[in-house]
Amino acid sequence: MEPLPKENRHPADYRDELEHAEVAAALSELPDDHPARAAYSTGALSDSIALTHLVKDRRDISERLVAAYLSHNARIWAKHRGGAHVAGKPAQR
Repeated sequence: MEPLPKENRHPADYRDELEHAEVAAALSELPDDHPARAAYSTGALSDSIALTHLVKDRRDISERLVAAYLSHNARIWAKHRGGAHVAGKPAQR
């Protein structure tokens, strides 16, 4: 399974290219007709955590989706030094 192209992503999709690649790799282990693969490939869900609800029977894949989400979050925090969701630069102390 390939990462979802930008033009097919949900408008609220916040994931970066690396998270998309990690999600696609995890979902590749599922059968082609699995609901989680369909939800991802159609852009129906904009969030890796939401996909975990569709793979409750596959804890290994659920854990990989959560890890992809957390890795992306860590990259945001590292890049913005903790101010990822704050307009402008964080206040200097």
